[in-house]
Amino acid sequence: MTETFLETSHPRLGRSSPRWQWLLPFLAGPLFIGAISVLAWFMLAGSITRGPGRIEYVIAAGTAQRIAAGEAVSALPAKAVFVVGDVLVLRNEDTVNHNLGPFWIPAGTTISIPLDRASTLNYLCTAHPSGYIGLEVRPQNSWLLTLVPTLLLGVPLGGVLALIIRVVSRLDAA
Repeated sequence: MTETFLETSHPRLGRSSPRWQWLLPFLAGPLFIGAISVLAWFMLAGSITRGPGRIEYVIAAGTAQRIAAGEAVSALPAKAVFVVGDVLVLRNEDTVNHNLGPFWIPAGTTISIPLDRASTLNYLCTAHPSGYIGLEVRPQNSWLLTLVPTLLLGVPLGGVLALIIRVVSRLDAA
């Protein structure tokens, strides 16, 4: 029986089997690790799968009075999540000046805060009923983040799987 480049004689079965059968387990490693990486990327990214942008919050007229009266106010969330590169814009339509941590927002003005690095901040905030606001700035997520573990873990895993199958098939043949 003559062997071709893509076929090799299988001693136990007495027939030829494709040489690329070793390629399938080799590709299984990167596919498996790649799938796990993509799943983790979606789970950890949460809703932050967007690019940077302009996020605006309005402190409505009468906010300070409603907070003083103990009423619910929805001007700002208790915790806001951003990506690096976002610009937080705060427009104060109230008749009272407000603070957001180190930022002073005079009545009737608008301020822009560029969020240029990843961090987690907790600020005193006069426009929130609790008196505090949390700002989390996350790095931008990219599909490329799944490529690194796929290559660093998946390729060696695929090689190990191919080697195990090759050793087991030789043991079967013996």
